[in-house]
Amino acid sequence: MGLKGDLGTMGLEDILQWLAVGKKTGVLELQGFMHTKRVAFAEGRITGVWSSDPREYLGQYLLAFNRISEDQLREALASQEDENQLLGRILVNRQLITETEIRRIVQLKVDESIFDVFLWEFGNFEFHDGAQPPQKAVLLNLDVTGIVLEGARRVDEWKRIKKVIRGGDTVLDAVSEAIAEMLPLAPEDADLLSRLNGSKSVDELVIEMRATDFKVQKLLFDLHEKGMVRITRPGGKLGERSSLQLQRARHLVEKQKLQEAQSELMNILEEQPALAEATRMLEVVEHMLDDVDIDESQIPELAISIEDLMQAQLGPNEAFLATRVNGVWSVKDIISISPFTHEECLTIFSKLLKRGILKVQMPYSGGIQPGASRY
Repeated sequence: MGLKGDLGTMGLEDILQWLAVGKKTGVLELQGFMHTKRVAFAEGRITGVWSSDPREYLGQYLLAFNRISEDQLREALASQEDENQLLGRILVNRQLITETEIRRIVQLKVDESIFDVFLWEFGNFEFHDGAQPPQKAVLLNLDVTGIVLEGARRVDEWKRIKKVIRGGDTVLDAVSEAIAEMLPLAPEDADLLSRLNGSKSVDELVIEMRATDFKVQKLLFDLHEKGMVRITRPGGKLGERSSLQLQRARHLVEKQKLQEAQSELMNILEEQPALAEATRMLEVVEHMLDDVDIDESQIPELAISIEDLMQAQLGPNEAFLATRVNGVWSVKDIISISPFTHEECLTIFSKLLKRGILKVQMPYSGGIQPGASRY
C-alpha cells in the first residue's frame, strides 16, 4: 500500500511513525523545492538515504571532518567509474579511512539528511511500497523513534535561532573580551570564531565549513547567547511575499519552465536586488537558456593576480570555485569536489570566464599543451 501527499498536511514525524509502526519496507520519496531525497526502509527501520543535494554527499562530509583532502576525494571519484565501487570502499581499500569511520560518518550523514527535511516549510512525499533503494549504499539499521524525537527538538530550536539569525545574509563578528573570559574553547567554537572577520555572512561560513545551515547557525546562536559574538549586519531581507515568489521560481525551474522562472526571478530582484539566492538561481536559469557549452576537460587558470582576485567582489560560491583553480585540475575535477550542483558550477565557470577572471587550457595526452589557452 502506497501513501502520498503534502508535508504541510501530513508532517514528516507522522509519516515516519506510520512506516515504523506498520513495519513497512520500501522507499519514501521526499520532494522539496530544490532537492529530492529518498529514504529506504526495511521492516519499519531506516536502512539508507539518497539525496540530490551535493552538500549531503559522503565526500563532502569526509572533507568537513578533515578525514580526506580535496585531492584525495578527486582522485577517488575519478577512479570510481572504472572500479565500479562505492566511494567509501575505494577510500578504505586505499587505507585513507577505516570501515568503522566510514560507517559512523554515513550514519551521521543519514541522520542530518533526514533532520533537514524536518525544517522544510514546503514539500511533497510519496511512499513506494516494496521498492528497492535507488542505488548501492552502506546498509544501516536505524530506529525511527530517536530520529523523530531529535527532529522535533530541532524544529523548536530552529524557531528560536531564526529570531536572532534571521537569514543567511546575517553577518557576525567575534567579541574578543568575552572570548578571553571563556577560554579554553570547544574545538568547533574555536574553529568558527577564527573564521569571523566582521564581513563574512552566515552563507559564506556554511560553504567554508561544509556544514549544514542548522549546525552553523546553532553554533553562532549559542555563541551569541554567551556574548562571544555580535551581529554587525542583521539578515532576513527576504520578506514573506518574496519567499513565496522564490519558492514558485524553484518549482518552475524543476518543471523546466525556464522562461517563466526567469521572469519570476527578475521580478524578485527588482524588489530585492541584493538577494543572493535569487541572483544565483537566475544565473543558473540564464545559463540553461543560453546553453553555453563548456568543455569539462579544460584546465582553468587564473587570468588575474591573486591580489586582483581578492578585490574581485565574488560571491561565496564563485570564490569557492575560483580558489580551487590551480592550473592542474580540470573543470570536471573541481566540480567533483564542490558542494554545488553541476549546473550551478558550470554557470559560475561561464561567468568567471566572461569576466576575464579565468582562462582555460585544452588538455592533451602529453599534458597541457603550451599556447592552447582560450580566454
